[in-house]
Parts: sequence; structure tokens; C-alpha cells
Amino acid sequence: MCFLRLRCPDFSPLFRPLLAGLLLVSTAAAATSPSSADGGKGALTVSDQHSEIGIPKVANPAAVRTQHPDAQWYPQAGLGLFLHWSISSVRQENISWPMIPGKNLSNIRVTDPAERERIVRELDFDLKGKPWKWSPNKYWALAKEFDPANYDPEKWCSAAKDAGFTYVVLTARHHDGFALWPSAFGDFSTRNFMGGRDLVGPFVEACRKNGLKVGLYYSPPDWYFEREYKDFFSYARSKNPEFPPLDADLKPRLTSKSSEEIAAHHKAYDAMVRGQVEELLTRYGKIDLLWFDGRQPTPNGRESITAERIRELQPGIVINPRLHGTGDFITYERDLKTNKIATTWAEFCNTWALLWTYDHRPFRSNAFVLGQLATCRSLGINYLLGIGPDGQGELHPNAYKNMAVLSGWMKVNSAAVHAVRPLPTGESANVPATASDGKRFLFAIPEFQKNGKQAGMFDKDKLPPTDTTLTLRGVSGKPSRVTLLGDGTPLSFDFAGKIVTVKLPAAKRTGLVDVVQLEF
Repeated sequence: MCFLRLRCPDFSPLFRPLLAGLLLVSTAAAATSPSSADGGKGALTVSDQHSEIGIPKVANPAAVRTQHPDAQWYPQAGLGLFLHWSISSVRQENISWPMIPGKNLSNIRVTDPAERERIVRELDFDLKGKPWKWSPNKYWALAKEFDPANYDPEKWCSAAKDAGFTYVVLTARHHDGFALWPSAFGDFSTRNFMGGRDLVGPFVEACRKNGLKVGLYYSPPDWYFEREYKDFFSYARSKNPEFPPLDADLKPRLTSKSSEEIAAHHKAYDAMVRGQVEELLTRYGKIDLLWFDGRQPTPNGRESITAERIRELQPGIVINPRLHGTGDFITYERDLKTNKIATTWAEFCNTWALLWTYDHRPFRSNAFVLGQLATCRSLGINYLLGIGPDGQGELHPNAYKNMAVLSGWMKVNSAAVHAVRPLPTGESANVPATASDGKRFLFAIPEFQKNGKQAGMFDKDKLPPTDTTLTLRGVSGKPSRVTLLGDGTPLSFDFAGKIVTVKLPAAKRTGLVDVVQLEF
């Protein structure tokens, strides 16, 4: 976010120096705009959210991708589990973002000064006639209640391993600033609120015990650390620049910081980020993946901890590009904005329910999820699927039910998504398809009806199976055998002009993603 053009003609002149002070803080960040990707009226886009946390434009990772032998598992990983967890889980709220008000105001221009004053006075930042639910201070107070009595990462990881996940990523610290380990840096971690209890260590041990690669998510942006400097009206600032900067109670900020104070804050911010990342990379043995999410708003945020320093501490680690602008792989989120085969390592992350965190609402259909997995693997992309525990450390029962469904599917179909590659040059299919030595796998994905204006993705939206024709073009020879991978049933096929045509009857469809295997 950039406040270079901020004007506040309709609020007290008291706020003008505050905006000028915020200008010094905000323009130091490599940011662009704000979001809350939980759907719903007024929700912002993922790109807005990425701008709010300063995710930089990504250069070509292939130029700098690690060649370390311990990192070469990543392109064949296939399926990862993304665990979002923090203090918000004690109220089963979304993580971090509820403290940032004004989603609806980001799309509405308020021109009436009296209406602006009313909104600020009544905290009605979502224009629903009631105060915004979570001020930052109210959100952070949840740390006093967070002490998960039923935390059992072994149970999570065992179920994940059985379901075909090969790596797991845990939010060691999200944008809210609460660190899930007793950090010596900052004053907002389990050291301050849980008697020094470490939630990261048991997670790492559970991953290793179950043969899963260990991933740690870390957000350099820390809104708690920024609480005396951040404007919490940032969502709607570009649309409504006349509003005053908001403090951690969502009240107009009445004091401003000097340039000297801001400079000292930036220096301490960078030191905290470096210190916490180094703790994560030195306390728990081998860490396989570091998943950054944004860049802190300081002039030297990118250099607070360099990729070189990270690889000095963890030589075989895989790093995403969301801090440095370069990394070992590129990331897609919520929307897989490509239909082209990846030319470098890549990952698509999406949620299993609607939120990244614990969610009582229905999970997306397993047919939909497996369809996204098949599409990702056909493009040479990993699929990182998000869920979260509640405040006691328990995953939703639906998470285990759905992992059991994936487990059954993987028992017969895993060969089509693990240790595979996209179709070779010259070959193409009318459905997502993958290849391994001497084999091709074609994915018959169930169809979904639209849910209003949105694409269907839940079981209630799934259409009955139909007879399906799958084609593979550009092959040099006739397959020796074509089977339904699920039960080994031979399927009839035609071969002519380098084209294989396979008929899959509706009666053989399972309601999930069906895989046809061609052997050459």
C-alpha cells in the first residue's frame, strides 16, 4: 500500500501529520494493495491480500533454484498439507485477517464527510450497521486463552501420510505475530503466554516419524510488532484516503512517530525477523521447506535474512519466493492461473473447506479436490491443500473423514500422481494426463453444476457420472494394455493415426476421479 496521494480534507488537521508519518512507514515496504479470500460480499482478491503483506513480484526461479541433492524431492512431491493455526483458533475464526476492517469499503467510495465520521465513530467499517467484530487488540487478547490441551500432531501426520500427502507445512508464525514456539525475539510467543511450551518441535518430530517432509511457514509481516506504527484501515485506504489512520483499537490514531523512531523500529523489525527465522532453522534439526508469506515493511526487508544465510543453516532446504522475489519454486494461490506445463518447480495452494483455518462449513467435494490434484500434476505442479486445527489442537472430524477417502483413492491410484511428469512434448490429451516410464494416465474428472454464479465444488453440486471418451494424441505406438486403474478392468480402445481413444462407461465411474492407465 502506498499513501503518496493521501488527502484528508474532511477530517481534522490533526490527522494530516499522522498520515505523513504513515507515509514514511508504508512506502518503505514493497507492497501494492489488500484482501480476505474467504468469499462473501465485499471480499477482496488474493492479489489484494498479497499486496497488503508485501509479496514481491517473482523473478524466474529457475535461474537460482537449488541444486542440492536433499532438495530434489520437491518437484515429485505431488501433495502437501497446509496447516494454518494460531490464537484465532480458540474462537474458530480465520487467521490474522479478521483484525483488518473495511472489506466492503474497499469497493465503495464514501464521499459524505458526516458518513465517514459516523463509520469511524460507530466502528461500522463493513457498512452492516454494527461495530467491526475484531479490533487488533481484541484479537491479540486471545493469546491468553490459547493452550491446546489435545494437541497431537502424530495423529495429524499419521492420517496425512495414509492419505498420500508427502509434506506438511505448519504456520509457525502468521501475520498476527504470535509465534508457536518460545522465541527469544519479540514478546508475543508461547514464551510469554504458554509457559514456554513449544508447539513447533512436536510437529517436526511427528512429520519425521511418519516419513513426511517438514515445512515451516513464516510471515515476515508481523502486525503485533507493527501495532504502534501500522494503519489498520489499510484494506480500504486507496478507495477512501480521507479516513483517518486507525490504531489497534480501530480508533483514529492520535500520535505520530518521528523519523528517528521509525528508523529504529525498522532496524528492530529486521533483527526480529532474522532472529526468529534463524531459531526455526537451528532448533529442530533438518527443515525441508521454508514457506515465507510476504515482506516486512522496512527499507531492507528483503535482506533481513538472505537466501544464502538460510542455506548456510539448512543446505538442503527448499525456499519459496514470497520474501526475496526469487526462490526455488513459484506459488499459485486459490486460483490456478495457468493451463501450461510448468517450466520450473511450482505449487498451487488452496483450502479444503472455505477458510485456511478450522471451518465448520462443508469441505469441498473430494472429487473436486482430486480433480485439482490431477490438474496440478498434469502441469508438473504440486498441490498444497489447507486445513487447520481448533483451539484445542483438534482437526475437524471432516478432515479425518476426507483424508480416509483420499487414502482409499491413493491405494489404487497413487501411481498416477506420485513420481510422474507431464505428458512429453508432442503428446496431448482431452483431459488432464500424466506420464511415467512406459505408462500414461488419463484422469476422468466428475462434472459439477454451477452454484449460482460460482463454479460448483461441493458434493451437492456434483452431477451424475456419464459415459466418457478420453483421447491421447501424438503417441508413436499402440498401447499394449488399457485398464481402469481403480479395479484393473481392461477397457476397450481404438488406435489410429497416433491417437488412442478410450471409452469409459458411466457404470464404471466411481464418483471420484477415475484414472485410465495406458501401457506401452
